[in-house]
Amino acid sequence: MGGEVCFYFSPDRKVEIEGKVEAVRENQRFCRSPYFVVLEVKDGGGKIFRVYTSPRWFFTLRPQVGEKVKIKGAFWDENKEYVIAEWIYFRGEKIYLRDERGFPLWSRRLRRGRLARKRFGKPWEKGR
Repeated sequence: MGGEVCFYFSPDRKVEIEGKVEAVRENQRFCRSPYFVVLEVKDGGGKIFRVYTSPRWFFTLRPQVGEKVKIKGAFWDENKEYVIAEWIYFRGEKIYLRDERGFPLWSRRLRRGRLARKRFGKPWEKGR
C-alpha cells in the first residue's frame, strides 16, 4: 500500500463482509486527506478485502490482527477487493464511520475530534 488513492462511497454497491483481520495499516493517504486506517480482512472463502475506514484520529478503537469483524460498506468500483466502510462490528461494538449514504461522520463540525458513534449488539442477530 502507500501512496494516495481517491474514490467515493457508492450506496448502490453496498456489501457486508465477515472475516478475520489479517493486517491493520495506518499509512494510506486518501484524496489529499489525513492518513487512513486500512484493514485487510479475509472472509471465510479466503478472499482478502482492503477496507478503508476513516482518518486514524477519528477511529481510535481499532480491531487487531486475528480479530473477527463484520463490516458493512460499499465496493468502490467494479473492483471487488476495495471496500469503503460504513460501520464495523467487533468486540461487541458497532462503530459507525459514515451515514447510510456514505457521508463521513468525521466531516461534521460537531463530531470533530470525538470518537466514532458506537452501538452495542451483534448486527448479524435477527432483528438488528
